[in-house]
Amino acid sequence: MMAKKPQTIGKFLTKKYITTSLLLLFSYALITLLAQLFFFRNEQLITNICAKNIVQSDYQTIDTTTLEDIDGWLEILDSNNHVIFTKGVVLEKNNSYTQKQLLEMDAFQGVINQKIYRFGFLTLKVENEQKSYLATYAPFTGKDNKHYTAVTKFPENNIRGNINLNFTHVNSRSFLTTFKWLPLFLCLLLLIFVICVKRYSSSVKKHIIAPNNTLIDGFRSIKNGNYTEPIYLNADYEYIEIENSFNHMRKELAHAQDERVLYEVERQLLFANMAHDLRTPITTIKGTAQAVADGLIPEKNLPDSMATIISKTEHMNELINRLLIFSKLESVDYELHLQPIDLSEMVRESLLEHLDLAENKQITVHLTLPDSPIFITGDATELRRVFDNLINNSIRHNPPFTDIQIKMAITDEHIVFDIQDNGESIPKEIQDKLFKPFVSGDSSRSSSNGSGLGLAISRKIIEKHQGNIQFFETQPHDKTFRVTLPYK
Repeated sequence: MMAKKPQTIGKFLTKKYITTSLLLLFSYALITLLAQLFFFRNEQLITNICAKNIVQSDYQTIDTTTLEDIDGWLEILDSNNHVIFTKGVVLEKNNSYTQKQLLEMDAFQGVINQKIYRFGFLTLKVENEQKSYLATYAPFTGKDNKHYTAVTKFPENNIRGNINLNFTHVNSRSFLTTFKWLPLFLCLLLLIFVICVKRYSSSVKKHIIAPNNTLIDGFRSIKNGNYTEPIYLNADYEYIEIENSFNHMRKELAHAQDERVLYEVERQLLFANMAHDLRTPITTIKGTAQAVADGLIPEKNLPDSMATIISKTEHMNELINRLLIFSKLESVDYELHLQPIDLSEMVRESLLEHLDLAENKQITVHLTLPDSPIFITGDATELRRVFDNLINNSIRHNPPFTDIQIKMAITDEHIVFDIQDNGESIPKEIQDKLFKPFVSGDSSRSSSNGSGLGLAISRKIIEKHQGNIQFFETQPHDKTFRVTLPYK
């Protein structure tokens, strides 16, 4: 089943914008429809411009208010179609009309001939370039029992095909009567607009502003050195990846800070122990040399004294060399000299160099290696240093008659090298610190006059080869050093 593609903030904002806009348009259309149905119905006003509805025998008192509001006026014609009376502002003066002229001004025909296009609730009217007037007629009998014709005339542009009046003067009484519900209509539109904006703002605040504020607080916390507090954005979209990445970065920074503190402690311990280990042979060399210079040592003992000085000097030189190696391996710029290596042959060669020491201490060494070569790509010099150190430690720091088992095998794409013995146990309090430099306790040293850096150097070398080195005890006197290297 294909995983669902997560939405982005851009899609979220677009979706919210579209839904909010559609809601606004729908609300506007609905309110407009309701307004047209219940508030803005002007059928009564339309009747007030029709001659038939407003005519009366006393034509001088005819109410022409609505007619005048749309720039119309009233004309009274006698039986010969002569204009004998007008009311309102006459925009087109005529003294008399022919039958043809009256028919051409017929309002119903004029409305039918109008070009009006409707788009939903909107209408578009194409105006005539030449201004013309429409009229309605109604015959009546005046107070003098004579026959007359009432004519109401108004500009064609002030009436539309759907018989909606177009007022010219907004302060007219008819306009105010018709649009008395306009404030309520506008308030409803404003209310809907405010609700939609608030809804949109609330959504943006919840999904964007709130996570951003949480993220800002998280960065401030990081800036102040607090790497322990994770952030929870409680959001969707890209913020899920931002939250995961931020918390991962926080963990990495916390780990880096712990490593930096640990490194500083180790560095201080390194220099302190180095000074301690150098002070002892220097004191011995100084004391012996001073005794020789002062003639306090008999001539027959001079060779022994000189041998002591040479031995302590060699120990100091070994300590400095190992310290330089350890410092070199600590550098991020240090690169291994990689080449194909047969690990089986390297272990055999290393063991051969230590067999004399093992025989002198009456230690039995059992070697179990695969029949075929085990080739890896690595630094021959550095890896040889590891095997020499482990084999040398196992022989030197165990009592006579110890059994040592050296094994190498390939398992699960890894090469596993084990060196086991049943000799002297290592104190529990230093077992977890064996691979740190200058660990207290002779069991951690690489020789009887060791530098305390042998296992620390071995760990650095193995880590440089993407492997690891471990120590564990199966029984109080059965201990194992295990080296694991990747095998491709």
